[in-house]
Amino acid sequence: MSTDPSIETLRIREAAAGDLDGIARIYGTLWCNTLRNRGDIEDAELAARFNVAMQLQDSPIALVAESDGEVIAACMVGVFDDGAPRPNPAWQQTYDELLAQATARAETADAKLEGSLFGDSREKATSRRFAATGNPYAQGQVNLIIIDPAWQGRGLGRRLIDAARGHLRDLGCSAFFLMTDNQSDYAFYDHIGMERIAEDHSQDTGDGFTVYIYGDAC
Repeated sequence: MSTDPSIETLRIREAAAGDLDGIARIYGTLWCNTLRNRGDIEDAELAARFNVAMQLQDSPIALVAESDGEVIAACMVGVFDDGAPRPNPAWQQTYDELLAQATARAETADAKLEGSLFGDSREKATSRRFAATGNPYAQGQVNLIIIDPAWQGRGLGRRLIDAARGHLRDLGCSAFFLMTDNQSDYAFYDHIGMERIAEDHSQDTGDGFTVYIYGDAC
């Protein structure tokens, strides 16, 4: 699909403190609907805000795309120093506060809510294990890329990843990776020419869940 001309006029900038709710709105629309549909609105909002904050504090490169002042997409990118993730201290306090809220809520959560709160944390552990292997792609990682459904399919995902490449190159990285899974739209990464470099089955509980790791040059 050709790039929509309007995409080229969007502003891509560094994420600021006031963007958390806008990013969480997109995250919640994509991944918290089960909670929302059963009436757990506050839990859905907590899960979205906590998981976004977790990715932000782990992403020295945190980008948002906005249209008419509204956040419509985000791309969060981590950097590894000898296998260790480099933090983003600007988001640490926000993350700590939301972690405390999520941990307290998890004490009485059912399996669906617990998974919504901490599923991304388990995937984070998988990515860190991969980075610790010293794989040449493990210099940077696209931790999270999310796009408002109304803006999907118009070239914005490719544009955000290209912006991430540029920032990674500026930090001295020559390659990066990202993680997706067989229940997500992994074909997008095939479409833009990334290489599937590994698979991880550690989160398979009998349902065939497989994490796919894609890599590419910066």
